[in-house]
Amino acid sequence: MPKAKKMPHKGFLQTLRGVLAGPPAGLYRQPVLHINCNGLLEIEGCRAVLLYNEQQLKLDLGRWQVSLFGDGLVLETFSKTGLVIRGRIFKTEFTYT
Repeated sequence: MPKAKKMPHKGFLQTLRGVLAGPPAGLYRQPVLHINCNGLLEIEGCRAVLLYNEQQLKLDLGRWQVSLFGDGLVLETFSKTGLVIRGRIFKTEFTYT
């Protein structure tokens, strides 16, 4: 049986530098969607609500627009930090603008 090739590995100090370097620049300024299977959606970094009714919600996230389709969609919270939506979400569309 042939020997398996050894994979080159990083040294301990190089790995430690990578861990301590932190996330890439701009990571925390990007929009984030948290989807809970119990009908809760939290969105951070939403710039505007473009369309809102019980069946559809369209959001401006900067370079992206997100459309949510469902039943009983309720916009519970809308603030500078984000928004919270409750309801049954059937479909989500992402459009790059």
